[in-house]
Amino acid sequence: MTEEQVLQTIQKVVYRTANKYKFGYYDYDDICQEGFIIAMEGLERYDGVRPLENFLAVHVSNRLKNFKRDNFCRQESISASGSSWLLNDTKRFLMEPLDISSIRDEKESGMSTDDNFIADIETKEIVSVIDKYLDVSMRSDYLRMLHEVYVPKHRREQIIETITNIVREHADEEG
Repeated sequence: MTEEQVLQTIQKVVYRTANKYKFGYYDYDDICQEGFIIAMEGLERYDGVRPLENFLAVHVSNRLKNFKRDNFCRQESISASGSSWLLNDTKRFLMEPLDISSIRDEKESGMSTDDNFIADIETKEIVSVIDKYLDVSMRSDYLRMLHEVYVPKHRREQIIETITNIVREHADEEG
């Protein structure tokens, strides 16, 4: 293949793949640039056995998945035992635009900071109860649901039912 044909193949693969990996402040053009760099680096590993387009499609897709995972969010343990996980909010807030409509709504509704404080405490208490009693086998799907990542309907319903039971049992113990 000529250099021109290789570049056309890279562009074809990158333009076709980039739309799947947009996130946060990384728009289509940014992902295209990353994909182009990844494809150029991948040419060193190309063995010529299979078609270049197939090789690049797999290589670019896998590397963009890693890129998105590494740059979108990171999970950190909040306890020494590692049993509870939470999203690194600082990094998430950098990647997601601030929704000012919710800020405006709180001010207009007259909700005081005391009400916000009490609501925050109640939410944290419920989340800590869920973290404490939720079965480990459901934890990854639960975290996906929290971060609005797709979870199949039957598993989502099972998790919602389990969480509802956990919260009810804890409320019965408290009340």
